[in-house]
Amino acid sequence: MRLLPWLLLLALWAAPGLVGATPAPPSVTAPVAGAPAATARWFNRELVTFRAPLYGNSPSMRARAAEANLARIVDLPGRAELTTQEVAQGVVILAGGQLVTVLTPADRDVLGNESFAQLRDRTVQRMQVAVDAAEQARLPQRLLGGAAWALLATVVAFALLWFVRSCARRMRRRVDALVQHRVQQLRSPSARQLLFGLVTSARSLGRLVGWLLVLVLLEEWLRFVFGRFPYTQPWADAMGGWIAGRFSQFGQATLQALPDLFTALLIFLAARVVVQAVRIVFEGVATGRFQFVGIDQPLAEPTRKIVTVVIWLFALAMAYPYLPGAETDAFKGLSVFVGLMVSLGASSIIGQAASGFTLLYSRTMALGDVVRIGDTEGVVQQIGLFTTRLRTPLGVEISFPNNVVLSGELRNYSRDPDGPGMWLETPVTIGYDAPWRQVHRLLLQAAAATDGVVLQPPPHVAQSELGDFAVGYTLRARVIDVGRRWQVRSALHANIQDAFNAAGVQIMSPNYEADPESAKIVPREMWEGRPLDAPDSH
Repeated sequence: MRLLPWLLLLALWAAPGLVGATPAPPSVTAPVAGAPAATARWFNRELVTFRAPLYGNSPSMRARAAEANLARIVDLPGRAELTTQEVAQGVVILAGGQLVTVLTPADRDVLGNESFAQLRDRTVQRMQVAVDAAEQARLPQRLLGGAAWALLATVVAFALLWFVRSCARRMRRRVDALVQHRVQQLRSPSARQLLFGLVTSARSLGRLVGWLLVLVLLEEWLRFVFGRFPYTQPWADAMGGWIAGRFSQFGQATLQALPDLFTALLIFLAARVVVQAVRIVFEGVATGRFQFVGIDQPLAEPTRKIVTVVIWLFALAMAYPYLPGAETDAFKGLSVFVGLMVSLGASSIIGQAASGFTLLYSRTMALGDVVRIGDTEGVVQQIGLFTTRLRTPLGVEISFPNNVVLSGELRNYSRDPDGPGMWLETPVTIGYDAPWRQVHRLLLQAAAATDGVVLQPPPHVAQSELGDFAVGYTLRARVIDVGRRWQVRSALHANIQDAFNAAGVQIMSPNYEADPESAKIVPREMWEGRPLDAPDSH
């Protein structure tokens, strides 16, 4: 037994050259202090990790020697049975009676509290499994059986893929038919748009689920094929262990997060109850059943939306600490990033929203009012949080940013102490030779003859200007139906012309340059234009 250490040393020196022709033995090296650990791998399997040098051989040299010895022994005829033999330095591992390697107590995993007996048993068990797998891989029937199973698994995988694709196509056709049928029943364009959006989202989700199924199917096929061959069996075990580990981690994380998720769910349920109560209250205010201090019926709906958003934001802030991953650095970094993006990119949006709040609660205008914003006149269609929409008399809808409306000039023709409706103002200029009383009477007659002009409050005339050559008169008449104001204005202008032409009074608009030879009026017999059968004076 005294010669055994030297024999082992010679075997370890000669081991790296045993795979091929035997080279000259390497020179003796000094002991390597603090050399890194090295793991011996053979036939796609980890055997043992060497952590200390032995007789001047570093852990890396010991690992390569063990791999070469095991490969050489397995290539010999007969079955290589693993045995061990206790020596002064540790344990000698033999395969078929031939040296494989030597384990020392310094090779133990000290941090893992591993005993030397555990190291020995685990190493022998791993080497025996590797040797058995290598011997099995040399059997033709095992290779043919593995190839047959792999071919069968491939056929089944392709069949399942075809089945999944066929089911997806059938489901897509049925969903499309159902959506088309449902769209034909919907009359609201917004409802149709919402339905199309939901269908698009559902298709994207279904496509994602389909790809996940395909990936799972391919993974299972690959794991099955790897498991049919001894060399790739560790890969199949690793894939199965990875999937099991992920599911195990997911299950443990879910169980640990359940109490916090339950708390967050309670917070959101409480917020939903409060939102429902707020909706009931403001619907009552909108319909006139309730009265709320400072909030009238037109402001009920926008106020409800604002209060709802505030409630959900408060609930989110309360539930944030209970959300899974809220305390992780990644979640905190994402929150900071989102906040920075909002603060940098939403300044104009916040300004628009503030202007919208000001327009809503200052009651500067309301829906249906006739207003003039800058040079644009129209009926207010919507006062939104960011924009205000007007519809012009020509039917064109124009949107104005709320900050533009708030900072510019706004004229509201529908706000009058005389009640609903608006005043129409029509200026005319008449010469000084026409009695002003007659002009007043003619203008009031034209207003009384116009359909759409109300008599209470009565129309009235004001002399707005005493010009150099003519007197300026302004007729103000009340219109209730603001939607017909342009038709009423046109009819009023036509009646004014008829009244003045009938009375022989000349209208001096648009400007005055000199007295004409005769009054510029249209005789009654010419009100319908020149007769078609009248002879041409020229």
